[in-house]
Amino acid sequence: MIQIEEFLEKYYNPNEPIILACSTGPDSMCLLYEILKTKYKDNLVVCYFNHKLRNEADIEEKWLEELGEKMWFKVEVGYAYIRDIQKLYPSKSLEELAREKRYAFFNAILNIYESKYILTAHHLDDKIETFFHNLLRWTKLTGLINMTESSGAILRPLLHLEKSEILKYLDNNNLEYRLDETNKDNTITRNKLRNIIIPEFYDINPAFKKNLEKTMDYFEELKDFLDSEVKKFLWEEKSFEITNFNNLSSLLQKEILRYIYYISNWGSTIWLSEANINEVLRFINWPNGKWEKEIQNMKLKKEKKKIYF
Repeated sequence: MIQIEEFLEKYYNPNEPIILACSTGPDSMCLLYEILKTKYKDNLVVCYFNHKLRNEADIEEKWLEELGEKMWFKVEVGYAYIRDIQKLYPSKSLEELAREKRYAFFNAILNIYESKYILTAHHLDDKIETFFHNLLRWTKLTGLINMTESSGAILRPLLHLEKSEILKYLDNNNLEYRLDETNKDNTITRNKLRNIIIPEFYDINPAFKKNLEKTMDYFEELKDFLDSEVKKFLWEEKSFEITNFNNLSSLLQKEILRYIYYISNWGSTIWLSEANINEVLRFINWPNGKWEKEIQNMKLKKEKKKIYF
């Protein structure tokens, strides 16, 4: 397993609240149990968000609260009726709305406890699934990398662990967790990747997960280089000259827009499409029409031959 105490020391002050996003599944429960073994155990605040999509979620919520009372950690619960909300936003998917509401809740908890970070239990299998999922939908480098140890306010201590290692640890130590039965529904793309397609790669080469991890690390180096070029252009400003922007290569123009979207959306480029990028490029150079553009949380304003974001 990871050296979780060393990881926490890297990012947290001794008395700073440790905010953990917990689904009660094996991954987040593994991380929870590991934190409870450290000197930071009294700092722990466990967050559960109920999307009201499954009847089992109410049971999980209650189980986690009871466990918190038993093992002496705080539990914060949020909820939203996602299906009802979707009726108001029919153009958005359940997954998109669920993520928005979940992270809005996490952000509120961070503000309440005045903490800089939230821990999630994403692991290597999650990263690989997301790689293939994004590849199918069209993506830029950020989507192929998709997860890093530290991304904005999100920390991922388990990112180099395989799911099998997590399950083995929990089972060997007789530690409790809950299972989401919807994960067996292979009509859902991500489940089909996890349960059917990715195991085929493993059959061809049992080391493929670690090999793909190295490839994603290489992509991350490429993205870091592009980000450095983007930052040179922006100079930490919240605006740029349209003329200067148009003098850049097409690749760097698109990477600048990707970067602005990334920092505006919790360190994620989920839902950023090629069509979105082309739409913004047209907005920047269109002499008439709207002077403001918004895609998700990325808000652009055109004023005096400059773009503000």
